Formats: sequence, structure tokens, C-alpha cells
Amino acid sequence: MLHLETITKDNWIKAISLRVREDQEKFVASNAVSLAQLNFLNDFHAKGIYLGEEMIGFALYGMDEDDHEYWIYRMMIDQKHQGKGYGKEAIKLVIDDIKMIKEDRHKTITLSYEPTNEHAKRVYEKVGFKEIDGLMISDEQVSLFTF
Repeated sequence: MLHLETITKDNWIKAISLRVREDQEKFVASNAVSLAQLNFLNDFHAKGIYLGEEMIGFALYGMDEDDHEYWIYRMMIDQKHQGKGYGKEAIKLVIDDIKMIKEDRHKTITLSYEPTNEHAKRVYEKVGFKEIDGLMISDEQVSLFTF
């Protein structure tokens, strides 16, 4: 069963060691970049996605300073663990975690992805994200989950 654990001084090396497939590298920033970015983001959480004791993925999410709503900035599953349904399960865990920390006024979670990343699009749709027609940020399709 999957679970989330906060990235700390004890597990950050595992997080930056995770890799997507080579053909996916253009779709997501490295976990090292995400952890560096965390230094400049308030109200954000870096979490390892664990299968038992093994970290198999990474997520970065929190309250965006521009719109004050929750965003998932990064989501990845290591190449050795892809295709097993863990991405979908991990997104549900992130949604559940946000539900526990959000205030009542927060009604949505937003994310974006490369329009050519058909797999990400399908996974996000399966857990309830809906594309916002015509809304692109930095050439990425914006998609919204509503509580």
C-alpha cells in the first residue's frame, strides 16, 4: 500500500535518485530542482511516495502565492515502478493530504502538464481532474480538481 512521507534530511538523497524514463524527462523537472525550489515556496510540501519502505515517487504541492489555491507542482513515479497504477493512487493520496490541511474556502486543486503527455492527462482525468479549455500556463495544459 502506498503512503506519503515528508522529504527530510534523512531521505532527500533517495528523492533525488528517482528517475522518470528518458522519453519523459522533458515533461517534469528533476526532484533536485523541485527540492531547491522548495526553499522559495511558502506553504508547500515535498513528499516521498512510498511502497512499504521504498520511495518510488515524489510530489511537490501547496498553496500557490498568486491565486492562494492549492496546486500540485510536481508528481512523478520512478521508471522502475511505472505502469502499475501507483501514479493514480499517489495522486489520490496527495488529494487526501490537501483535504486534511486546506481551509473550507479552498475548493480546487490545480495542476498543469505538457499537452503531449497523454499518459499524465489520462491519469489525472481518472482521479477527477478536468482540463480548463484554452487555459495554458508556460505552454502547459491547466487542469482542475474540485472538492
